[in-house]
Amino acid sequence: VAGGIPIIKALREGLSANRVEKIVGILNGTSNYILTDMMQNNSNFEDVLKKAQSLGYAEADPTFDVDGIDAAHKLLILSSIAYGVHGNPEDILVKGIRKISNEDIFFAKEFDYTIKLLGISKITDGKAELRVHPALINKDKIIAEVDGVMNAVSINCDALNESMYYGPGAGGDATASAVIADLIDIAKGNRNPMLGYAQNFKKMELIEQKNIQTKYYLRVKVEDRTGVLASITNVMSQNNISIDSFLQKPRNKGEKHTTLYFTTHLSLEANIKRVMGILENFEFVLNRPFMIRIEE
Repeated sequence: VAGGIPIIKALREGLSANRVEKIVGILNGTSNYILTDMMQNNSNFEDVLKKAQSLGYAEADPTFDVDGIDAAHKLLILSSIAYGVHGNPEDILVKGIRKISNEDIFFAKEFDYTIKLLGISKITDGKAELRVHPALINKDKIIAEVDGVMNAVSINCDALNESMYYGPGAGGDATASAVIADLIDIAKGNRNPMLGYAQNFKKMELIEQKNIQTKYYLRVKVEDRTGVLASITNVMSQNNISIDSFLQKPRNKGEKHTTLYFTTHLSLEANIKRVMGILENFEFVLNRPFMIRIEE
């Protein structure tokens, strides 16, 4: 987990006097490399993926990396140690980075955000909330500055508050460092339980995905005509979605469509998904609306 960063030992031993409340991490070096290149060079996803494969950062089949599956596995391991979560990747909210476009990069830069694939684990109303997805985060956050194949994990605890762990998340040397450290533990006779649910934790229940609450960014490509914006905002209001900010991308000469960008206040996952389904069926909406969650 997290390449050469000794995050499991830190979580199991160094923070054992604390009650962990939240884990936020960049846990996949391949996705972080791709998003960094897209943000810095206005590259498109497919071109950067090919570049990552040529450099050995991405596998020939990059599905586990770019679709968030690898990060979900790692987040489950950390959550098991922290809270006693015992679940499967399909039990948690997982989204990858394939659908992120240059339009999303444009919006992120306009509002001083960057985009990272985050693994987020926290306790919400006595249940574990686990999710892996691209997120818009403010550029002034420390984790926003973690670029390339580097990984970082932020852990919030009751006594220590926040601590951050940073280091190489991919590559032969980082992997070898982690593997050899495990072998040394075994040679010394250390027999710590591998996962949290082996440590007499009460099994932590997972919160349902539809009950997750966060802020959202929504991109909608529409015909540029009267009444479109009013129709969209009306649907959002009817489904308890409160708009925080709005931006309309300038049209190129001769175009008959435009792209609308919205951010919301704190909203329910179920509500934003319902709104996206309704908008998709409007005849003036030209393709499926796209959403990214916002983390602050």
